[in-house]
Amino acid sequence: MGEKHLKANLEFVQKNKDQLLKEYKNKYLLVVGEKIVGSFDTYENAAAEGVRSFGIDGEFLVYHLTESEPLNFIMEAIL
Repeated sequence: MGEKHLKANLEFVQKNKDQLLKEYKNKYLLVVGEKIVGSFDTYENAAAEGVRSFGIDGEFLVYHLTESEPLNFIMEAIL
């Protein structure tokens, strides 16, 4: 996963967090190209949709949107 894309997606969420909380509080966001492309109730569903839509090497971020800063794990699939 390109670190540049991951960082840009993370910065997008952090910069827009207050606005995003109004619509997506406590959801797992699927973020691609600095856009929200989906919201899910579980990490597993968000990650599965990311892989289905963008491939195992897709440059997407799954972010758990909560009022306090979540513990997010950044993982890269290695085949």
